[in-house]
Amino acid sequence: MPAWSPGVCWCAVPDWSYHPLLKPLTAWLPAATRRTLALRGLQAVTAVPGGFLLVDFLGRMSPDRSLETSPYATPLASPIGLGGGVDPDALAIGALGRLGFGFIEVGPYALGTDDHQRGVRAPLTAGFEPHRLGARLRCRPRHSSVWLRLALVERDAGAVLNVERLLESVNGAIDVVTVSILETETAASRNTDTSGTWRRLLRVCREHGVSTILADYPRASPLSAIQPALEAGAGGLVLRSPIEQSDSIDMRTTLQELRSAVPSPGLIVVAGGARSPRDILEAFDAGADLVAVDQGLIEAGPGLAKRSNEALVVMRNRAASRNAAQGPPPASATVRRSAWTWLFLLGLGMLTAGAVIFWVGLTRVLLPYDEAFLGIAREDLTSINPRLIGFMRHDRITLAGTLMSIGILYASLAWNGVRNGQRWARDAVLGSGVAGFASLFLFLGFHYVDPLHIVLSGGLFPLFLLGVLVPVRSRPPATLDLDNDSSWRLGMFGQLLFIGLAAGLIGAGLTITSVGVTRVFVFSDLQYLQTTAAAIGDANAHLLPLIAHDRAGFGGALASDGIVVLLVSLWGLRRGERWVWWTLLSAGLTGLGCGVYAHVAVGYLEFGHLLPLALSAVVFIAALCLTAPFLLTRRPSSL
Repeated sequence: MPAWSPGVCWCAVPDWSYHPLLKPLTAWLPAATRRTLALRGLQAVTAVPGGFLLVDFLGRMSPDRSLETSPYATPLASPIGLGGGVDPDALAIGALGRLGFGFIEVGPYALGTDDHQRGVRAPLTAGFEPHRLGARLRCRPRHSSVWLRLALVERDAGAVLNVERLLESVNGAIDVVTVSILETETAASRNTDTSGTWRRLLRVCREHGVSTILADYPRASPLSAIQPALEAGAGGLVLRSPIEQSDSIDMRTTLQELRSAVPSPGLIVVAGGARSPRDILEAFDAGADLVAVDQGLIEAGPGLAKRSNEALVVMRNRAASRNAAQGPPPASATVRRSAWTWLFLLGLGMLTAGAVIFWVGLTRVLLPYDEAFLGIAREDLTSINPRLIGFMRHDRITLAGTLMSIGILYASLAWNGVRNGQRWARDAVLGSGVAGFASLFLFLGFHYVDPLHIVLSGGLFPLFLLGVLVPVRSRPPATLDLDNDSSWRLGMFGQLLFIGLAAGLIGAGLTITSVGVTRVFVFSDLQYLQTTAAAIGDANAHLLPLIAHDRAGFGGALASDGIVVLLVSLWGLRRGERWVWWTLLSAGLTGLGCGVYAHVAVGYLEFGHLLPLALSAVVFIAALCLTAPFLLTRRPSSL
């Protein structure tokens, strides 16, 4: 196995954890072990009820509907498929089928020879369990087409019979069979005619409901090698070339030669040579009907199909816009405008609410209804504890910073995302908003209803409902991501850091909320106040509920902020999406800036308490630096 090959541990994880984390951590394991762990792990995930939802959530890899095609009897969601040798025995077909592929090729199965690896180069591997294929194919996604790759030895009397038995065992689950006939040295020296084998093979396949049979054509072979298959009635061919040889192939000239040799409407599939979206698009541009990736996916990671699908949609849309006259705006334009408008107003409302609370925290800290609830004036709190006002100022300013951060994120997602038909942006607001508005009901845990909180929530919640319930017509991204270059790889490291930061915000928010509705203070809080919770409660029975309200509200807002950062990081980081980088920068600076100011202004500088804030700032800066070359590029990728 080549030293660079990472095996297939990629398939259980997204690109952002494979390249920066799991690939280097598992490099010491043997390739076979990595493969087994990956496929078994992914099989286990999808075996759990609802496990496939995790795959969908992490990647959102479903192809755009404009890519649907029907090159044979079974319609395909995408013209890009997964070639054989990656998951030859269909262990994880249920999950691999959700990575954006239109078809998945199982095998190759070498029939009539003990050399199962013949014709397959590492890190790809041949199948060894054809007897289990039928049971495993029952787990395939309904939208995925399944191909079966076979390698038969010429003049093996039992080869066609073995094919027949295999097709009977899969019970109609196969849509396409691809075949290569391996000549023995004796047969090659005699220049044996394989037409009879091809005719028998095609007859058996058609008797078992497989009407599309393709001949494998290794690039090193002469065109005459596939003539017997085409004369027998094969429906096309699969051009297979190892990645090492792909750079030396003139793809356009080769496909033109093959197109002239294949009777219309025969299929021409390019397999094996693509390692990036650029390679895949160039194959289509050269004339391929379908493209299958195998080793290239192991190099690039599980996001290759998604990136290639998006790039293919962009290129087709650009070609269509050049050829079509400027027409009237689509009928859904009004719907899109109204959807993003409500969410944009929601973001402005959150930003305004945060600004108001920030002003309150800077000035009087307590509002008149707070004083009425406590039964004492603001000035009298110093007699209970001289640091109490400063502590509450710290709570309210940090809450204000979090709300303003959320407002910036929502407004930008609405303007730059939802307005341009990016459904993931609407879903990010939905996930965050559900958590944020649900935190309103935390007052049940501390029995204090904040009138301003109720008014703001009552005014913003209808905007949230209108924004997420009005349908949005999805449109593909307008940017291209064609290359697995250094900026892309650095971007994966940055994306991992953003996701880790978001997970930390969510965890911190849930912890603060839990503390707020139970014991109110953490140890460092009581150190700063130089008192105990019991002493504060004894001084005024309403003080603890008021402080708990602030703490729980801040925790809920922080968790909501973390959720939207997480979803933006998972779904929104694409090459050239400058607005995503600037949005994260603006929201992060606002939240972190208010957090730092709140602690410095009141002198709450305990090391352990500030450590999470400091770590967040370091991770945030590192993530911005790593993603900047990827997100801020001014030169769009092009063929």
